[in-house]
Amino acid sequence: MKKTNKPKKQSKKLNSAPASKSPSRSKERVIKELATQFEEELKNTLPITVLPDGSVVYKNYLVKQLTTGNWGLYSIKSRDLVEQYYLKTSAIMAAKAYNNVYLEKFFEIKRLDDRYWANYSNNLIYRRNMQSTVDFSKYLILLNKLEDSQEQTEQYKSKISKMFKWSFA
Repeated sequence: MKKTNKPKKQSKKLNSAPASKSPSRSKERVIKELATQFEEELKNTLPITVLPDGSVVYKNYLVKQLTTGNWGLYSIKSRDLVEQYYLKTSAIMAAKAYNNVYLEKFFEIKRLDDRYWANYSNNLIYRRNMQSTVDFSKYLILLNKLEDSQEQTEQYKSKISKMFKWSFA
């Protein structure tokens, strides 16, 4: 019995050393395969092309970052600025809506983007003013406004994300 137990232990030790190296190698291989597969699926589902500078092309429209930090929607053919957006996702959705001549959706996207940015800007202002105020009642008012603007910002961000998901799903 002792002879049969020892070879089993030795065989486990011999097999366990290469096995510990091979799972990490196989995990890396699997991760790389999944990444390439995901990239291919993404290319097939999203009809956009990402350029090296971060700009995005959707059919006949280019979405690129302006010097102000906003995202501009340009027509590739006429090279004219169609509209500016604060969020890149909004600009991509607008390119699709504008390309398909869904003007109601195009204006709704712009409205959501503007409202998101207004609440986000208010949020930043309230945070800054809270740091400099010394009056407790003003601090409480700013805190209430900050909480409201955060809630509104998250609500618009969620709406934009859902709209983007449904636009390209």
